Amino acid sequence: MIKKLKPLFILLGAFALSYLLWFLGQVQPDPVEELPPPDVIIEILTPKDFQVQISSNGTTTPLTQTVLTAEVGGEVIYRSKKFAEGASVIEGEILAKIDDTDLQLQYKNALLQLANAEVQYSLQLAEAEVAKEAWDKIGDGVASDLTLKKPQLKQAEAFLEVAKAQVSSAAKKLNKTEIIAPYAGRIQNVNIDLGTTIIPGQPVGAMYTSSEIEITLAVKDNDLQFLSIPMDGRKLNPSEQASVVIESFYKGKTQSWEGKLERVDGVIDPITRMINLIAVFKNDFIETDKPNLPIGLFVEAKIDGITLKNIFEIPINSISKDNEVYIVDKDNQLELRKLTVLKKYSEFVIIKDGLKAGERIVTSKLSTASNGIKVNPVYK
Repeated sequence: MIKKLKPLFILLGAFALSYLLWFLGQVQPDPVEELPPPDVIIEILTPKDFQVQISSNGTTTPLTQTVLTAEVGGEVIYRSKKFAEGASVIEGEILAKIDDTDLQLQYKNALLQLANAEVQYSLQLAEAEVAKEAWDKIGDGVASDLTLKKPQLKQAEAFLEVAKAQVSSAAKKLNKTEIIAPYAGRIQNVNIDLGTTIIPGQPVGAMYTSSEIEITLAVKDNDLQFLSIPMDGRKLNPSEQASVVIESFYKGKTQSWEGKLERVDGVIDPITRMINLIAVFKNDFIETDKPNLPIGLFVEAKIDGITLKNIFEIPINSISKDNEVYIVDKDNQLELRKLTVLKKYSEFVIIKDGLKAGERIVTSKLSTASNGIKVNPVYK
């Protein structure tokens, strides 16, 4: 019986399966909701002229620094009140005096020796003239030099020249008993006091120019392309001197001073790839409305470079570490573009090539992005 009904069961099963497939085909799946394109903040690119500024730092040093030495020895009998650390002095000011008693004696003795030499020379000159006249009257043939007193006259002349030199030397030593400021500046240190006995060549102090201050500023060798300066080490002409502005916290607030770039070291450090630029700043002898620039102050510097034409300035957060940016094209699709960066600053970078005026650059961060995806540009 079951064998007879088996074909019927198979037929019914096939019919049921067909109906099930037909029924499932009538059920429509829920439509997939299409997500809107993500919003991106964009900025329209506009080229402009841009003056490059190069950052550096350094410490102020005097343009000229001199160790004052005693050229003669003796006891210090006078020391100026201005010959003290930090005091300002003018050119030619007497800072200290050395006892000249012994030198006065040496000078007078030199004068005495000169007088004796002059007398001896006059006597020998007269004797030489007498000897020549006598030979002309009674002599026969050629007279010898000894007969004409020539060696004696030559010796007296030599003694006279030595005596003159000794007087000149003694006079110079007398003039060097005063230690004088060679230029206007400030005293750095003092090594003597009243009653100190010093010897020739002994350092008595040091001073430096306060009217001109020098700062050595190290910059990257790549930044030299933005400075229109020669590399031969000579002092720059006024037309070649770039402006330098320095800042530092001094006397309770941030102060600034303006100076000029005067020369380039010309030697690139092989390890750091840095090169030294030397800037000079001028101080007034008497401080007025702005404090004078002191020695030993650490400063931050901005050096004015050349002005670049048709430069694009884009935010630093819009460019990747691989120097890539996203551009939104006319169809609002992303285009990944690699750029060549001229210079990076803390908040922006400057670009010369690879961008066009009017293009739209993405300035907001993208969690997921790739070439060709559609976005909704939001103008900044």
